[in-house]
Amino acid sequence: MLSLDDVRRAATRIAPYLPPTPLRRSFAVGTPTFLKLECWQPTGSFKVRGAINHLLALDARDAERGIIAASAGNHALGVAYAAQALGGRVQATLVVPESAPRAKVEKLRTFPVTVVESGANYDDAYAESVRIATRTGQRYVHAYDDALTAAGQGTAALEILDSLPEVGAFLVPVGGGGLISAMAVAAKALRPDVRIVAVQPEVSPCLRASLQQGKALHEFPTGDSLADGIAGGIGDIVYEHRALLDDVVEVSEAAIEDAIVALLASDQVVAEASGAVGVAALRSGRWTPRDERPVVAVVTGANIDARVLARILPPRV
Repeated sequence: MLSLDDVRRAATRIAPYLPPTPLRRSFAVGTPTFLKLECWQPTGSFKVRGAINHLLALDARDAERGIIAASAGNHALGVAYAAQALGGRVQATLVVPESAPRAKVEKLRTFPVTVVESGANYDDAYAESVRIATRTGQRYVHAYDDALTAAGQGTAALEILDSLPEVGAFLVPVGGGGLISAMAVAAKALRPDVRIVAVQPEVSPCLRASLQQGKALHEFPTGDSLADGIAGGIGDIVYEHRALLDDVVEVSEAAIEDAIVALLASDQVVAEASGAVGVAALRSGRWTPRDERPVVAVVTGANIDARVLARILPPRV
């Protein structure tokens, strides 16, 4: 189980590398809502918090052996940025599927990391990364189901509480669940009355299903979703911290599209679908506050494909 001290130690580690992200009032939601703009991180995603914390916490032996991770998205960019921020002291290998968008792969290659393209999809890339790690002894840096990674991600909660101590609720997108687990640990330790609201796409209600079945569903069949970054299974870490979650809600694809457009039009914030689901829950009425206190929607990422954005934007925007 994570602790407040884990998150505080992570905050101390990453402070020299990542300044706090803004907490800004939203005009896209009628309820007094603030946006935690993790989409303004240097890699466009909160994932960089966990990656930097993990690499900084390595002991000398692990640092010498290097690290490896599988991802074609925000986690890969976070690990690559962390490796660069540490001056190349830790050698990083990133395994991406051959289907990964060329733009992301080329972006990864600008960092001081080794990029290996393998397999048709993420599962194939993950399997290859495990094989490489077994052969080389490199430490695996998991995107969410890891205490160091999650603790780094959870530092966003400390920043929110520092800036808005009267906050009544956090609305947090949930994919694997590392972010919400550590945010909940920190928030409940400091402010037990803050509600922790988990948000997922309707086509991938894995967290609710896991709670109903009494176990973490690591794999989960899902329909097509704009929020593909948070579709699929959850990790053990969020299931183990399930008692800290107050509400679990799902949002429709139409609500997600609406939230992306509203964030851009009203708040001048570019958000990927996975990062917009908290705002979607508020705008669609799938979750409403229980009192007059302000709420915070964590906008977890900005890495939306330009073609997707062009498709969903109405002509007037």
